[in-house]
Amino acid sequence: MIKKDDKEKKKSIIGLLGCFCINNILYMFLNTFMVAYFITLTNYNYKLISIYYIANFICIALTFYLLGSIIKKHSKVKIFRTGIVLYCLYILLIALLKEKIVDYHIWLGAAYGIVQGVLWAPGLSLVNEYVKDDSNNFVSLKSILTQILKIIMPFILGASIELTSFSFIALIILFLSIIQFCFSLLIKNDTNSKNSKYNLKEYIKYVQNKKTLKTYYKLVACDGIVNYMLATVVTILIVTTFKTSFNLGMLTTIFSACSIMSVYLFQRVIKRRINTIRVCTAMMIISLVTLLIDINKYTIIIYNLFNSLFLILLINSAEAKRYEIITKDKKASSNYIVEHQILSEICLNIARILGYLVLFIASILNKTIIFKTMLIIITIIIVIYSYLLIKIEKE
Repeated sequence: MIKKDDKEKKKSIIGLLGCFCINNILYMFLNTFMVAYFITLTNYNYKLISIYYIANFICIALTFYLLGSIIKKHSKVKIFRTGIVLYCLYILLIALLKEKIVDYHIWLGAAYGIVQGVLWAPGLSLVNEYVKDDSNNFVSLKSILTQILKIIMPFILGASIELTSFSFIALIILFLSIIQFCFSLLIKNDTNSKNSKYNLKEYIKYVQNKKTLKTYYKLVACDGIVNYMLATVVTILIVTTFKTSFNLGMLTTIFSACSIMSVYLFQRVIKRRINTIRVCTAMMIISLVTLLIDINKYTIIIYNLFNSLFLILLINSAEAKRYEIITKDKKASSNYIVEHQILSEICLNIARILGYLVLFIASILNKTIIFKTMLIIITIIIVIYSYLLIKIEKE
């Protein structure tokens, strides 16, 4: 017979999985298709895209930092649900502004950062509390479910942008947000009832004497470039090369199917994780070198194929470490889960900001330098990313 606590825990994990999967679709819209829309409206003005994201990442880091003590004292679940509601309101704002989003790009970037902070500052801590030592399975299942949704949604979103209106897309996303809120109702109140005080400075001092934790925060900083900066650069390349959002949606759908196969095989069949990391890194370097040699439809397709098969495994491995690394340290898992997630997000967003500053500077020079510079930087960071991931696996 399953205990009541086990049932509640399973319901909470299902709720978190549902919220994360729906949010990944929302993020795909607000990242991928917003970039595509910005490019169309601004006639390929990459400076505005850079400013939008820099404002966004600054506000994410600040919101995480400022919410720390509130999250530790009050219900994480209630704050998480507030974040979902704010996400809905943000999408409605985008729908109302339509083409005017370009005029308010800085404020919209800042507002989106605050929304993400309110949503994920408690959300990531909740995952840490419920998933604990099963983070690899959680991340892999979340990834597979997300990719299944991406098989359908990019085609619908891409076709709708071409054939209908941006506000119609917002209504679809709003519907998804409501589903996300329903999933959040399955999440039970916090499992971690310890009343330790929020103290980020104290945790940073604690980390100084922990080799593995220091390595992890370097890894998460690299993730800001490998995961997020690369996605934006390649989205720009796809849109400028294929010209339409419909093609963008079609490509995303096809490669999502490849990702499902890759993640499933990695989780169920492949056991030698370090060798897998090395192979994935080598294949990503090859795909990025092909883009450096020549940016065309064929090299973009090659990159996306390699991305869906190999980069997703590196990213999933690093994401699992975000939850796993803190649970292995008894003192940290008892007292510093919130501080860990906040420090992770600060490191992540500092790297994101630096990456988009490079994109901003490169965009002032000329179009070729934008992509060549970014691709070279990303290739180097992927090597460092892989090295740090292997180092953590060995420790």
